[in-house]
Amino acid sequence: MIITQHPDESTLVAYAAGAVIEGFSLVLAAHLEFCPICRKRMSELQALAGAMLMVESAMQPPTGGLDDIWARIDEAESAQPEPVVSPVVSDPVLPGVLLPMLDGGFDSISWRRLAPGIGQYQFKGVESGGGGVRLLSIEPGITIPQHSHAGGELTLVLQGAYRDEIGTFRRGDIADLDDSVTHRPMAERGPPCICLIATDRPLRFTSPINRMLQPIFGI
Repeated sequence: MIITQHPDESTLVAYAAGAVIEGFSLVLAAHLEFCPICRKRMSELQALAGAMLMVESAMQPPTGGLDDIWARIDEAESAQPEPVVSPVVSDPVLPGVLLPMLDGGFDSISWRRLAPGIGQYQFKGVESGGGGVRLLSIEPGITIPQHSHAGGELTLVLQGAYRDEIGTFRRGDIADLDDSVTHRPMAERGPPCICLIATDRPLRFTSPINRMLQPIFGI
């Protein structure tokens, strides 16, 4: 498996700092299981954050002489976060972070039909701002209606592939989108394209009919 689409650097920095919502954190954790490049980068970011914490602590004016300085350095080193180590995906489709949430894998899912060839499964109890976290299943050749975004969106391909105005996304690839992006994803030939998607705001469909149906579908 070759990963060609990665999160934006600023997204990884925010994730390393614990500054992303739970929904985005879930998608990023799943991507890290697929992607050795991003696992390595996360380890570097964690190490950098720990080093900065150590320097900041050591530069505070000492009150107890040299012993106090060394004590602060020791304290900062002990507080340095461990590098992120994500397991390699062992399940044929699901990353480990999703296994507790989907006991029986995709076979256990009761997909909600949104349109011919499009099914959705919404995760409950995952905080995602004003958006949501879901699995989307798209049959080959089926297109998601054109839409933009009111906020951020992370989409991780778990099975199959899709393409849009940005490029082609295959298993393990992640799309890191913001409100500047308008696209119309279409599933490629092969097995159904199944994606893990987190948004922090609702989508913005360009079609008036799709906008009317949006509250019913919950996307």
